[in-house]
Amino acid sequence: MRRMMAAGGLCLPALCVIVSRVAPLPDLPPHALAALVAVADTGSVTAAARARQLTQPTLSRQIQDLERAVGAKLLERSNQGARLTPAGETLAQGARELLAGLAGLAARVRAAGDEVGGEVRLGCIDSIGIYVLPQILPAFVQANPRVRVRVVCQSSPQLMDMLLTGELDVAVGTTEHPGLRCERLYQNPLVLVHPHAMPEAEVPSTLADLAKCPVITFANGLTVRRLLEGAFERAGLRFQPVMELANVEVIKAMVRSGLGLGVIPDGCLPHGELAARPIPECSVARVIRLMLPMRDPSAASARLIEGLRKLRRI
Repeated sequence: MRRMMAAGGLCLPALCVIVSRVAPLPDLPPHALAALVAVADTGSVTAAARARQLTQPTLSRQIQDLERAVGAKLLERSNQGARLTPAGETLAQGARELLAGLAGLAARVRAAGDEVGGEVRLGCIDSIGIYVLPQILPAFVQANPRVRVRVVCQSSPQLMDMLLTGELDVAVGTTEHPGLRCERLYQNPLVLVHPHAMPEAEVPSTLADLAKCPVITFANGLTVRRLLEGAFERAGLRFQPVMELANVEVIKAMVRSGLGLGVIPDGCLPHGELAARPIPECSVARVIRLMLPMRDPSAASARLIEGLRKLRRI
């Protein structure tokens, strides 16, 4: 191995630098290539200059510069206009691909500049997780590939506690708290559901009739239950469901099996598996809210919050 004498008399191995030889790139400015494509599309130098918002001499010079760069004639002019030579057609085809690639590169660079990353801890009630998030999260994840979304389904009171203790960054529920920022998104009227085969004569037509039926609905402390109890109390009726459950899908399964009538929020029957109608003599609705901690959100959380706000209908 060859050695070199360094300062202080030390012998060091010589560094061998290998430089790869790269063929020189032709001078093919994108604006000139766009001018050639414009001539191919319009069939006229004059029309191409108009489309490119250039003077005709300027566009002609761009074509001439290309011809010098590639060493071939690109256009043939006549009284009928201009058409590309075979060499011009070849260059124009490559120019279209190159210009499309440049446009896509610019879009990717802009997207990278706007791209955010990080983790967002999103909480929601079951019905939002079942019926709403699958409709909006895939598009969000695709548009924000560096954002990881963790989803937790709990009751709305539990979601509030998790927000207040810093375990969640954002939540969608039905309750409010003075220590949180809560925004109304939309309303879900409550509906009475029953099997499609149930005879019409057996469907209660008054709230008093419903009070005598076996009703399957949500457990104590949940928003739908509180709304129902308030409606029956205002009517002077006693409300005592035969089943008190936490999950809307379980309620629907029990109703399908014929164990009783169900009271659930509208929007929870995407496949029409049960018949639904307004609750007789009762018009109540739960409010779906965006629930946020008081602290400023991270960039990733802010991006998701922006998407969730698009659900707003009230």
